Amino acid sequence: MTAQENMIVHRSRFVEFSAGNITALAFSHKSDAQKLTPSELRLALGRSDGSIEIWNPRENWFQELVIHSGRDRSIEALCWRNVPGEALRLFSIGGSTAVTEWDLATGLPLKNHDCNAGVIWSMAINECQDKLAVGCDNGTVVIIDVSGGPGCLEYDTILTRQEARILTLAWNKDDYVIGGCSDGRIRVWSALKGADDRGRIIHTMKVDKSKKESTLVWSVLYLPQSHQIVSGDSTGSVKFWDWDHATLTQSFKTHMADVLTLTRDVAGNSVFSAGVDRKIFHFQRNHNGAQKDAKWVNTSNRLIHGNDVRALCSYQSKGADFLVSGGVEKCLIINSLSAFADGKYRKMPLLASISKNMIINREQRLVVSWYASTVRIWHVGQDFDGNNNYRLVCKMVLKDEQNITTCAISPDGQVLVVARPSLTKLFHLQPLETKLKVTKLDNSLLLRTGCSLVQFIDNSRIAACSTDGELFTVDLESDQDDEMSLIELPEVPQTKSSAKIPYMNKINHLVVGGDLLVVGRTCGAVDIVNQTTNESRPLVRLMNFITAMLLNKERESIILVTAENKIYEFNLKSGKQHSSLLTDWSKNNTDNLPMQLQKSTDKVLGISYTESDPNMVWFWSSSWISRINFSQDLPLSNRRKAKKHDRDGLTITDDSNFMDDLADVEDENNLELTEALQFLSSHTRRFKPEGTSKSKDEKSFFFTDKYKLIYHADLIAEKELIIVEKPSQAVGPHHKAVDLPKLLF
Repeated sequence: MTAQENMIVHRSRFVEFSAGNITALAFSHKSDAQKLTPSELRLALGRSDGSIEIWNPRENWFQELVIHSGRDRSIEALCWRNVPGEALRLFSIGGSTAVTEWDLATGLPLKNHDCNAGVIWSMAINECQDKLAVGCDNGTVVIIDVSGGPGCLEYDTILTRQEARILTLAWNKDDYVIGGCSDGRIRVWSALKGADDRGRIIHTMKVDKSKKESTLVWSVLYLPQSHQIVSGDSTGSVKFWDWDHATLTQSFKTHMADVLTLTRDVAGNSVFSAGVDRKIFHFQRNHNGAQKDAKWVNTSNRLIHGNDVRALCSYQSKGADFLVSGGVEKCLIINSLSAFADGKYRKMPLLASISKNMIINREQRLVVSWYASTVRIWHVGQDFDGNNNYRLVCKMVLKDEQNITTCAISPDGQVLVVARPSLTKLFHLQPLETKLKVTKLDNSLLLRTGCSLVQFIDNSRIAACSTDGELFTVDLESDQDDEMSLIELPEVPQTKSSAKIPYMNKINHLVVGGDLLVVGRTCGAVDIVNQTTNESRPLVRLMNFITAMLLNKERESIILVTAENKIYEFNLKSGKQHSSLLTDWSKNNTDNLPMQLQKSTDKVLGISYTESDPNMVWFWSSSWISRINFSQDLPLSNRRKAKKHDRDGLTITDDSNFMDDLADVEDENNLELTEALQFLSSHTRRFKPEGTSKSKDEKSFFFTDKYKLIYHADLIAEKELIIVEKPSQAVGPHHKAVDLPKLLF
């Protein structure tokens, strides 16, 4: 940035943000070291606030989907069912008597199956993935049959009840259920259908007693290769038990506090344990001769968490080698499983989602943030030298049980839309001295329509995507508040990935500019809608995940950033002069992006610009901010291109990609894009962007990583950039700028 620009940066550390602890982790596929990584591999992450996140481990990991739950809910365990010919199914439990199956296409519960056996504490799925075992606080293990297809959960049987709460469960293939209990015992039930002893307890093993309190067995694991059970308990011990004789073979008092979670590698030669003392320990089998006599050795440990570790999970294939962990620290941490002792690890940013929880209103200089069922609105002043340049002007708490999915504010800052999975509410905002007067507005259509995305077209009209995936517009000032205008989008051909993952063709981006809407889907399909005529047409099928999208009205273009941090600009102009899909700038620069962007593992989460200066486009991630001048070419880089995948074991390195289905899809937009990309790789600098300026006062590229833990960034005025960072400890509940009573709606 040059001194002539005088860009003012508001470093906003007053916006509160919180997230639930990580309580559950589960990979969608079983490890197989002999196979390539499937393109459908996903990680499900559950939090104590009831939300579920779906992560894709490609391109240094990115978050594809967030499922919002309700008030006072939590996710205590997650299980996938993954069988050929059927879409992935996800089950969860959390502080209730029911098992929930989620509809991944809508983000809503598909089925809540009540087990009628007390609050459920644990859950595990068998090897064939047709039976779920759930452990309850009344000592019951209930077997549920899930083989009937999506939404079908049927009672199978109840295993012999005992008196202790069942804290953890594991299966030995499809034949036996292993449970860790609150009385310090490990019990094994026979679960094979048709067996004479089905339902009976066939083994009981007892761990060491604590002198002060009863011992809890928090985690159990079965090792098929060595026919052993591994347990972790509240005394900090990790124990290895012989399956055949139900006897203790080895015990390690490694942890200083409770061992909450265990996982293993695909070969069964490594076991990892973690818990309250924050450390992850690695145990390895030392063969040294006969396989039968192999002993376990505590080989290493690492302290990479800042607080309790609640969940561990691992996955291995030819191109993947992951040990993932999470807990009270809230951040997902990625390790290399085979290079655990001295390999690199990465903490994922706490806010790494494309589904934002913050928006900026430029006209009224408002910052709107939301979490769970609470909306906070801040006013940012223009007293740049003062200490009180911000003030909380509104705090709303919604009484509904569901958590907020998205919000939108009108350009004039007077109407606020708050959406939940099954209903959407409108509020009128009126400035009143040092706060906003909030009035609820009635709209019967929106009150019965849940939305996942909402954008204002102007001050009185909105475009929205319903939870069911329908795109529509609504005139908020119409006398007929029951009317919506539905928009039919071009169909996206079904592929192997979209058949396996229900949300692949779901809308996850919606941007508005003038009379155009731009719609992006998880699979990388982008469509253009003329909202005055409701006509739609496909723009491009990228076959890559889009992390950020911007409609630049003045340049008549759409700017997209993919998960590999590649920036594309596509033409909206018509005519012979602009018949190409890619703009001249994109042809010259998409394959010549600066090394800071190519090497960054943090994804671009947002793009912004001002109408007075449309060529200056800002990009931000959770750790850096950049500005690119689209009227100039970027400087040519003589360095080697960044490697597509690093070899540190923290991302997928084989040939599998986001969607291994391009050959299955025949679409003229794919062909057009393929030709354009081939052009990029074989041509350089044949075109000169319009209005090219070679002024030394305007750099073509600016980059800074001085701001850390960025929650949001946007232009709040022409020469004013607001960067919302991690809150300062100095701003507490009694600070006068945040002292405001909450409004209940």
